[in-house]
Amino acid sequence: MFIGSKTDSTIFNVFEIGLESLIREMGMPTAVKFAAGKTTMTAKAADIMKRVDQLQVKFKVKEDATLEAIRASLEETRIQCRAELKEGKCTITVPPFEVSQVPRLAAIDAVIETYISESLRSMTWNLTAQSFVKSDFNINMLIETMEKLGASDIHLRAGNRPFIRLDGDLTPMEYGIVSADDMRQVVLELGGEAELNLLQTEKESSFQYHAAGVGYLRCSGYIKTGALALAIRLIPESPIPLNKLDLPKVVEDMCWKHRGLFLVCGVTGSGKSTTLAAMVDFINENRQLHIITTEDPIEFVYKDKKSLISQRMVGRDTFSFANALRGALREDPDVILVGEMRDVDTIRAGLSAAETGHMVFSTLHTTTAVDTVNRIISYFPPSERDLIRQEVAYTLMAVVCQRLLKRKGGGRIPCVEVLIGGRPIVRDAIEEGDLDKLFGIMEQDSDMQSFDQYAVELYKNDIVERDEAISACMDAEAFERVMSGIMTSGGKLLK
Repeated sequence: MFIGSKTDSTIFNVFEIGLESLIREMGMPTAVKFAAGKTTMTAKAADIMKRVDQLQVKFKVKEDATLEAIRASLEETRIQCRAELKEGKCTITVPPFEVSQVPRLAAIDAVIETYISESLRSMTWNLTAQSFVKSDFNINMLIETMEKLGASDIHLRAGNRPFIRLDGDLTPMEYGIVSADDMRQVVLELGGEAELNLLQTEKESSFQYHAAGVGYLRCSGYIKTGALALAIRLIPESPIPLNKLDLPKVVEDMCWKHRGLFLVCGVTGSGKSTTLAAMVDFINENRQLHIITTEDPIEFVYKDKKSLISQRMVGRDTFSFANALRGALREDPDVILVGEMRDVDTIRAGLSAAETGHMVFSTLHTTTAVDTVNRIISYFPPSERDLIRQEVAYTLMAVVCQRLLKRKGGGRIPCVEVLIGGRPIVRDAIEEGDLDKLFGIMEQDSDMQSFDQYAVELYKNDIVERDEAISACMDAEAFERVMSGIMTSGGKLLK
C-alpha cells in the first residue's frame, strides 16, 4: 500500500494515517513497516489500535551529523528515546506510547528532519503489514451460523467484519475484523494450496467446498487492495424441489420436453441456478434420461435416481463450455445443461445441440425475456444474424426471467417473466426481427406474463408490499397501468 505525505506532514502523521488505512484494508497488524526513500519506520504492538510497544525509525544522516548531537537534540524533547549511529544510518527507538499520544511525538520528527540526509516532507511511503493479530476465526462455524440464519451469501474481506446476505440485504456479523492472514488461511482450508496459488497468480479464482451436513459452497476469490477476499454462496446439499419454488407451471412443463432451448435469465443472485437445479432434479426423479451438465464451478451435486447424470466442471473436466457442448453430442445425451451462455462459441454450440434433437438448459445475464432473445442474436456478426434469428425462432422453447422480491413476513419469492417459444406468432416475430411484438404477445397470451403483470399479481395476492412489487416493474406508472388494466389495442402497456 502506498500513501503520500504533505509538506507539513510529520512521520507520525504518516504513521497514524497509514496505520488506519492498513487496518481498514488488511486487518489488525501486530507488526508494520513504512518505507520512504532511505528511511524505514517499523512498529510492533499486541493491540496497535491502542498502544505501540516498539517504534523504530532508521534513516541516513547528513555527512556532518554526529551521534552526540543527535542524542543531545533528543534529550531536549524530554522523550526518553534511544539513538544509535552505524555506517551513516541512525536508528531512533521511541519508548512505548498510547496511540492517543502520537501528536506529542512531533518533537522527535523535528530532530529527524534536522539530521536526515533527505527530507521526508512530500514523500511517498510504502506500507507493509508484516504480521497480524491471531484470531479464533473459524470458517466452518461461520458457515453453520450462515445456514441457521438462512443467509444466501457471505462476504469475507481483509480489514472488515464478515457480511452475510439475508433476504437480499447485506448485514455485518458479530465477528471481529478479518485479517489478511485469516483470509489466506480460509482459502487454504476451503480450496487448498492449488486454489491459493491460482488466486495469487491469476487474481481471480472459483471453486467448490463441501461443508458436510450443511451444503456446498461456491467460492469466488479475488484480490482487494493487495489482500485476498471471498464471496461465498451457500448451495443446499440437495436441490430445492421444483414445487417449493413458487414458479409458474410452464417451468415444470419444460421438464417434459424432448428438444429445444430453455433459458433462465436474470441478474446475479436472482435464483437462476436454483431453478435449473430444481428442473434437473425433477427430470431425474421422473424420467429415464442421460443428463450432462457443464458448470463453472459445479454448484448443486446430484445423485442418480431414474436418470443418469454426468456433471463436468470447466477447468477440471473440460476446457470450456463450448468444448463440452460439442463433445456432449457424442456422449448420448437427452438433456444438456450449460451453466452459462457466455460467448459466441457456446451459444452456437447450444443452438446446434437444440437443433439436433436435444433439450438444452442454460442461463444468460439479461433483465427481460425480449432482451434475452436480442442478446443471443447480437452476439453474432451482422452477416450471420438472419440465420441465427431463424435458428433461435425454431429452437427456443421458453425464456423465464427472474427477479427475487422480499416476501411479506420474511424470505423471498421470484417475480417471473415468461416467453414461450414454438408458437407461430412468437416464431414469426423472432424470425422477422420484430422483437417489440414479443412484449404484446406476452401480455395477451394467458400462458405468458410480463414482469409488470406478475408483480401486480403478487401484490394483489398480498404476497409482497406495494413498493416491492413496483421495484420489479418498468416504473411506478407501469404498475398503476397494469393495476388499472390499461393496455394498447395490441396488448402492450401504454407508455
